[in-house]
Amino acid sequence: MIWIVRLTKFRVYRAASKFLQIFSSLFNSEVPDLFSLQPHFVKRIRMILHRLMAARMARFVFCLISMFVAGSGAFHASAQKFVVAPFNFNIQSGSYTPASTDVKALAEVKTEIPAQTFAAKPDPDLSLIYPQPGGILLFKSMKRANPANVAGKLVAPSLAIVDTIFHNQVYNQQVNGQDSFTFDLWYSVLIDGKRYYTDFRPHNLEAFRYPLVFHKQLFMLACQVTGYEVYADKGYPEHFHIAVFDMQNGGIKTRFISEELPFHYGNEFLDESDNVIKSQYNEKDHTFRIEIEGLNETYKGVWDGKVLKHLK
Repeated sequence: MIWIVRLTKFRVYRAASKFLQIFSSLFNSEVPDLFSLQPHFVKRIRMILHRLMAARMARFVFCLISMFVAGSGAFHASAQKFVVAPFNFNIQSGSYTPASTDVKALAEVKTEIPAQTFAAKPDPDLSLIYPQPGGILLFKSMKRANPANVAGKLVAPSLAIVDTIFHNQVYNQQVNGQDSFTFDLWYSVLIDGKRYYTDFRPHNLEAFRYPLVFHKQLFMLACQVTGYEVYADKGYPEHFHIAVFDMQNGGIKTRFISEELPFHYGNEFLDESDNVIKSQYNEKDHTFRIEIEGLNETYKGVWDGKVLKHLK
């Protein structure tokens, strides 16, 4: 650990790549023991690392462990998403310009892709795509330079299954003397069973869910993992939405999706064991109250089965 701390930042990235290559060569023998780690053990590892090293390096080493454990699921369960090149530290100078939010291309595309609002059997990797105003482009493949490769634009919030994440390239440029990282990061998504590709980041629905039995609804919290430094999609969840679905014959149908909540979370992780999300169901008036405690801000809201009200 002391040796790693003494390395410069970019040497650390190269060392990490070599470290993971060695792990891959041992995949069928020593590595499977890592797969059995439960979230509370991973959290304990992170606490130990913080005691042993500076906070910055502790986050780095913990991410190596957590990404490796999480990524291993692609080899063990077909229901989980597959991640291509999750440890791509081949950093190039420059910046990445997203294709899915290209304003000029969006203005020229007339074909709209219908949003998926029903899932007959919710998938573990079910996500929410919440487009920016004006929509986002979805592609037939990752060949963004070919106009014929545009499938259409998505203009309304949609359910989607993320089945593959492609970490293609990391870019870095200096902005006011600071590193600014951007990512050529694409997602293969299924919307109503049809496959599309996008470099627009979906919201995950893993943070919180609560069945409202009286209303026959499922209350869920959606957020985007914004990442930090070279970690494009690890840590720092933001851009929260509340999504409520009607429960119908074992499936779910979209009833309500809020605009982005007026709230900045600010913490590195969102874990139920951190007790940052508090909720309470009122049996008398059948309202559901939720509170999300961030680093410097707290969101409070109440859902009555039809309307979401923000509380101060």
